[in-house]
Amino acid sequence: MYTISVTTTFRAGHQLKLSDAAEPYHIHDWIVEAAVGGQGLDENEVLFDFHKLKKILDEIVGPFNDQPLEDFQCFKNMNTSTENIARYIFDNAKKQLPKHVSLLFIELTETAGCKARYGEKESI
Repeated sequence: MYTISVTTTFRAGHQLKLSDAAEPYHIHDWIVEAAVGGQGLDENEVLFDFHKLKKILDEIVGPFNDQPLEDFQCFKNMNTSTENIARYIFDNAKKQLPKHVSLLFIELTETAGCKARYGEKESI
């Protein structure tokens, strides 16, 4: 299987609600990595264009820049945890890929050493 990945960034704030309290509102410089895979290459002998994959990510996370994530309708009924944000990005990116390309995972880093990964298979 062939695999490619791209990264992009956005800056946004959030406030996690924990069982005993809420964290103070804080801002991160988030790093998003998307990895896709497939068995074959296209007519250009590439799995998928890096620039197209990055554009997909940028269109999903671009509106989040300099905004509180809780203000977005997509996060109204959930905690804005790194895990939930990664799943949101995954679900939206997956819809935009051609059939021969599978989205393997979205990995979201909120700060150095703190990241979450979401994919549909356990062995990610």
